[in-house]
Amino acid sequence: MKKTAIFLLSVIILLSVSGCGNTDRNSHSEKTGKQPEQSAENMAESLETDYADNHGNHESPGLNLSELSIKNSSDEKEAVFQLYDTKAAEKLYEQLPLVLDTENFRNAQWMFYLPESLPVTDDEAYHDGIKGELSYYEPWGDVFILYEDFYAGDEMHRLGICTSGTEYLESFDGTVTLEKLESSAEDQEGHRMGKQMRIMVDEHEIVFELNDSAAAESLYGQLPFQVEISDYSDDEKIFYPPEGLETSNTPLADAKTGTLAYFAPWGDVVMFYKEFGSYNGLYELGQIISGGEYIESIPEGTYVFEK
Repeated sequence: MKKTAIFLLSVIILLSVSGCGNTDRNSHSEKTGKQPEQSAENMAESLETDYADNHGNHESPGLNLSELSIKNSSDEKEAVFQLYDTKAAEKLYEQLPLVLDTENFRNAQWMFYLPESLPVTDDEAYHDGIKGELSYYEPWGDVFILYEDFYAGDEMHRLGICTSGTEYLESFDGTVTLEKLESSAEDQEGHRMGKQMRIMVDEHEIVFELNDSAAAESLYGQLPFQVEISDYSDDEKIFYPPEGLETSNTPLADAKTGTLAYFAPWGDVVMFYKEFGSYNGLYELGQIISGGEYIESIPEGTYVFEK
């Protein structure tokens, strides 16, 4: 009886080990085996699955906005995009003006093809697309406008962000016209003038030029206001605006000396006086244009920010 029980137990153990080994091999085969050709529809579904599985392990890099803006129009409706400071965005700008046919993809984006492909780098790639972004999908060579949030693989590259006309993007069906948007507002030294925020510290004036993002517009609309400025870490001064800022259509920050940014998780505005880089939830509001050398020495206390 005892021998029979030992024999049966041995058989069960062998079958269990065999089953585990087969499961491992099958899993490995599924992950590394060659996949069949996919249609555009199936490819998008696969990319969305990859995003859901890996979202926690990927962060979109911060990109600086450039001085370049373009206007996209379709059926008398217009949207303006401010381009990022990348080679791909610059190459897009050089090809304008263009009149191109659009195609709808998965009820989230309008895609179209440029005469020439765009140069991209791996460190600019991202997963999570946000409504209002202008991007480039390298494998297919198409530029696309997102009128809904969209999740995909690493080959998506941001070109710009919509700063006005977001509400019209969904109706860009058929043909779209892309043109350079020339800036006519220049100061006496020939520099572009935009929305500015300033603060007086003792006898020194510190001036930031804000970008065209929703968050910067939200901050600008609250001026003037009085707030407490505090030290944080060894590279920034922070304050809390009267109201939180809207971060849709706002670029992630790659903070450098003089960058003005908004840290959405805490709701504070940050004035950087040293190099910092990017961080999840950190959005760019603008850059210092005057008095940057005084930021580090701002004493903690109450100050008034104004236009």
